[in-house]
Amino acid sequence: MSNVLKNKRKALIPSKELVTPKAQVEPLNVDGMVIIVPGYDTCHFKRFRYKGCPPLTTRGEIRKDIELIDMGRDNFIRDLYHLLNTNSNVTTSSHFRSVIKYIEWFDSNERKPIASDYFHWELINDYMGWCAAQHKLGLMNKEAWRFRKKTISWVLRKKGRVSEAKNLPRIKGHSPTNPYRAFDLESEFKPVVRALFKAFNVLIKHYNNDTVPDRHPLYDEEKVNEEAKRRDLKGTALGVHRAAFKLAMKKGNPNNHLTKVAILICYMFTGINSKPLADLKISDVSFKEVQGGKYILDSEKGRAFYQEQDNALGFSKYAKEFIEKWLSVAIKMSNGNKSAPLFPYFTLDDSVNFFSKVQIDPQRSVNRLLDKLGLSKVNPSRFRKTKMDTIFRVTESVYLVSISANNSLNMVARTYANGTEAEHENNLGASMDAKFAIAKGLDIDSAVQHAKFKFGDVLDDYEYQRLREGKDRSHESRTPTGIRCNNNTKGAAQVIRKLLDRVGVETSDNETVCTDFLDCFECEHHALVADVTDIWLMLSFKETLQQLQQTPAINSMPETKYIKLFNTVESILERFKEKSKKNYKHAKEKLKEAAHPLYSNVYSLNDLLEVFS
Repeated sequence: MSNVLKNKRKALIPSKELVTPKAQVEPLNVDGMVIIVPGYDTCHFKRFRYKGCPPLTTRGEIRKDIELIDMGRDNFIRDLYHLLNTNSNVTTSSHFRSVIKYIEWFDSNERKPIASDYFHWELINDYMGWCAAQHKLGLMNKEAWRFRKKTISWVLRKKGRVSEAKNLPRIKGHSPTNPYRAFDLESEFKPVVRALFKAFNVLIKHYNNDTVPDRHPLYDEEKVNEEAKRRDLKGTALGVHRAAFKLAMKKGNPNNHLTKVAILICYMFTGINSKPLADLKISDVSFKEVQGGKYILDSEKGRAFYQEQDNALGFSKYAKEFIEKWLSVAIKMSNGNKSAPLFPYFTLDDSVNFFSKVQIDPQRSVNRLLDKLGLSKVNPSRFRKTKMDTIFRVTESVYLVSISANNSLNMVARTYANGTEAEHENNLGASMDAKFAIAKGLDIDSAVQHAKFKFGDVLDDYEYQRLREGKDRSHESRTPTGIRCNNNTKGAAQVIRKLLDRVGVETSDNETVCTDFLDCFECEHHALVADVTDIWLMLSFKETLQQLQQTPAINSMPETKYIKLFNTVESILERFKEKSKKNYKHAKEKLKEAAHPLYSNVYSLNDLLEVFS
């Protein structure tokens, strides 16, 4: 046996901590200190050099119309750059913006560094006190205040001043949540969706032809000029406003513009949350038909689309066809690779990634252009909220909304128990409008009636057909006033039947029809549809009312009823015009040629009343 003792000590294996890191190459010039975080604002540290941290142009240049005052804090800038330029990510961008806010406060209050320290405890304490005062005034919510404190704490800890970070004030409680509100279907939602579809169709044509448009197809000259006029833009500002659509196409891979618009349209169709949709692979998509001709995305891979939760109510065949159309484009983009992203993002080196992986919001660049058109900005949450509000307004079912939104019944009930925000705004608007009209001397009935139809829902024919789909339509009719009747066996039908029975006229249930068309405006079964024929009929009705007023000898209608009726018709026609200028203009042209046959002369209305009353 060997007497040699074995050495039981383990060999030293170098760890990462023991290896000297490679020297970082940092720019000496402050102008060259830039941190790029993909998908977020680029961090230009030269802003800190000047008083108030002036904003930069889209090219990263300081605007020439701003007076620059050099504050002589290059050492502070280099120190801050060194702190932030380590493993840069989304938080880096957030901390950068938060320090900008701190220095803006610093400069606006004419503060000076204490002992050459811009983060001296006395300065930080004063800043936190100012944030508290802003919160009390309602100018800063707690979440914003909390993040500013978090940034200061992060800086102090990075500097090894942990005890000071612990002494920062506690911010108790949370600000009331401010969830995204739904789009107004007429004034916000439809104009945006029309613009997105227009852009998609143009971009997909260019993609198939392997060409690139000169400017982003969201461009609409009339809307751009209207928005520029509203903002009173002139000279250089006007040029920049118009040039944004050309500049947009020069940035990044042109395929990204098509992908961004496509994913936003899919958000709109499905109401699905942003990350599940952005993380989908091509192979994750399959469809399952459910009742009523609706479809859901039926995939089991990685809970793709969260389909068992988010799209439980399904979407239409039209939406399915759009997704299938996009699917073929995505497969072409990936050269047949079905493991590729359904909505690919092409980097500068032409590699493909998921939007969520590169931390880019698809709506960000699109919203910049929508804003220049005067249109509402979009995001998945607003599309989702719009879908939920619409489901509730149509079904008035908290249960169905909870299924579609993947929320508990209690949570949905808290949101929708008293109706939707849009309904409240409409009711409030109608109430204020009526009060204003009464204050000007209009009688109460007329004021209420005018406000009711001014703020009531008006549908186009497509919406009306969709709304009535699957319902018993055997008793629908178009009334002589241009209003649709959803069920002409209701309303005054039973009263009319009793009157006929009294005079000995026998009628069956199938023959009982409401003919009290002047009271359709008050009936719950009426619907307002901005179709050319409806508008033409109502314009003709209004013209006959005016003729009757000028010919008292043949006007058998009481004065009060006449005034109420005329005001109501005017209100509805205004809504028709707002809903569809094209149909309204067409109906006016038809009226110039001839009134509707029901109103061929001034006696027509009296004749109708004699027949139907």
